[in-house]
Formats: sequence, structure tokens, C-alpha cells
Amino acid sequence: MRADYINPFVDSAQNVIEGLVPSGISIKRSPLLLKESLSANGISATIFLAGAVEGRIVLDLEPEVAKKIAGAMNGIEICEMDHLAIDTICELTNIIIGKAVTSLNNKGFRFKSSPPSFFIGEKIFHGLESLCISLHTTWGEVKIQAAIKDKK
Repeated sequence: MRADYINPFVDSAQNVIEGLVPSGISIKRSPLLLKESLSANGISATIFLAGAVEGRIVLDLEPEVAKKIAGAMNGIEICEMDHLAIDTICELTNIIIGKAVTSLNNKGFRFKSSPPSFFIGEKIFHGLESLCISLHTTWGEVKIQAAIKDKK
């Protein structure tokens, strides 16, 4: 797997989230980590990539972070992961992925993304080596994982 695929997704996630959260909420990036599987543990949205590459990207948010970000995007307090909060996290994923895919397509990579699939709780995709970066915020952690490979 090529590490240059994940950086646009991480940059996009950090930029989009920084634009949504109130000032004073810090966001720090962890080092890149190679994992033997792709997993999600909180509130997550997965998109699939097709074209010159195949794979998936998972945006995994701790539940409190998901509620806070969904609340910030809607201008209200979100206390539970209801339909509005779920739709908002999926829209957040669409924004992040759209910006990253556009950036990669502008660099000559040719692929498209699917709409997000939403999960709550633990989900493990065995046999998918992935690259993972965490964004540590004052509200909690957001993980971006990528399992992408060139099509042969």
C-alpha cells in the first residue's frame, strides 16, 4: 500500500474538522501507523474506492466527538446518535472524502468513491492491511484508516 494515498484524506479531515469546531479546540496528528487489519470502534463511516485503485477509507470517531461535531455542524446540541447525527456524520465523511478524491484526481490519480456506509460499534475487516492516523482533539479522537492498493 502506498502512503501517499492517505495523506490527502488526513489533510482533508483535519482541515474540514478545524473549520467546524470552535476556536480553542486543538487538533494534533499522530504518527502514521501500519496495521494488519482495518477496524472501527466508535461511530464510523466507510467509503469504498474504485478505478485505478481499490480499497476503502474509514473515518472512525469516538461517540462524544461524533456528537460534538454533528452538533457544531447543525448549530445545536446533540445528545444521542439519532438520525440527524448519523446523517451529519455521513455528510462530514462525504465532504472529507470529496476534497481528498478531488485532490488526488488533480494529481493524476483516477478513481471514484462510493457513498458512506455507517456503523456503530466494533467492526473489523481482517486481511486488509491499513494505514492509520489519529487526529487527537480536545473533544476526543478521530481515526482515519486507509486500505488502498493499486489495481493490477
